[in-house]
Amino acid sequence: MRVELLRVARDMLEAEGINALKLRAITRQAGVSAMAATPHFGNLRGLLTALATQGFEELACTLREGNGRSVKDAGLAYVLFAVRNPGLFTLMFRGDAINRHDAAFTHAAQQSFGLLGQLLAQTEPPKTHKSDVGGEVGQAALWAKVHGLAVLAIDGLLAPLVVQSGFADHQEAFLAQALDAMVGPV
Repeated sequence: MRVELLRVARDMLEAEGINALKLRAITRQAGVSAMAATPHFGNLRGLLTALATQGFEELACTLREGNGRSVKDAGLAYVLFAVRNPGLFTLMFRGDAINRHDAAFTHAAQQSFGLLGQLLAQTEPPKTHKSDVGGEVGQAALWAKVHGLAVLAIDGLLAPLVVQSGFADHQEAFLAQALDAMVGPV
């Protein structure tokens, strides 16, 4: 039942957004009583935390598949994960909707960020604005850029910047070029 409730919640999240998620609606859609979710998640926040945990586990798999590739490739994998899972990606970073202190969530998030950090550490950040920032600060700056690009992409704010018609047809190429501009050709 836990797996089914998570599947239904994820489908609803992607179709209707986070604000539409209510525990009764999820359990009704799953065909079980509202109380059926309690032993598995406790409440809606627990269910959303489990769903966000699942998201970080999937992101870790995505990043692991690209381990050893360039920072640009890792960044593109991160952004495309967000584009392909916009509701889930948004939920993963919504501290007001999830329990960031949940042990499974913390472990999954740290695993993802650890893999991302390893990939980012493979390159020197581009020197901009007379900055020699490297190490953890440089990695955080690169992650902020990549994460910002992901958020702009899932919020649909990049489409107006693309002169070509059919942004969806050129989205991956555009994102790759944007990452190239941010991290440099790596």
